[in-house]
Amino acid sequence: MNFDPAPIYAFIALTVVASITPGPAVLLVMAHGLKGGWVPSFKASLGVQAGNGIYLTLSAIGLGAILAASETLFHAVKWIGAGYLVYLGLKTIRHARAAAPTGGREPILARPFTQATMAQLANPKSVLFFGALMPQFLQLDHPLLPQYLAFAVICFVVEVPVLAFYGWIAARGRGLFANPRSIAWRERLSGGALVAVGASIAAVKRAG
Repeated sequence: MNFDPAPIYAFIALTVVASITPGPAVLLVMAHGLKGGWVPSFKASLGVQAGNGIYLTLSAIGLGAILAASETLFHAVKWIGAGYLVYLGLKTIRHARAAAPTGGREPILARPFTQATMAQLANPKSVLFFGALMPQFLQLDHPLLPQYLAFAVICFVVEVPVLAFYGWIAARGRGLFANPRSIAWRERLSGGALVAVGASIAAVKRAG
């Protein structure tokens, strides 16, 4: 039986729409861009892809569907992730004034790749996307591994430029915050973005 490319094209379209729609990943990347510049935001973009890769792997070995189907696991992922990001955001806001004399180079957001990976793993939308939605595009009468690899490449090629662009926008805005008072407000904005990420994750509802 010939391979039908239509599901691949549909998955590309879905990935494009999901990528350009602002969500937790975009807010997190922008928070790092606003605080540290484009390079940290790009590292955060790669961290998002690392989280995607982990969930895609879980989906390939069959655990993704279990995560998506389990209400207990779904809510555990949601609330742990939301709490972690809200904690980071509030801590950043709390230390905003202290960070101003050093230009905001405090270590709270100093690990963009790791934090973005953890945030993506904590996002229940990722559980649903890779555990329940993505498998619907698979053609089960053809080898699955090449299809999973194709999906991984599509996610990376589509999402990284989009996230990098959002990070670039935030990094450009970073230049508006030069004096200590402005730096303190920049820290508050970065922290507020993290709180918003956590709140958006907490607001996700499990269908059905």
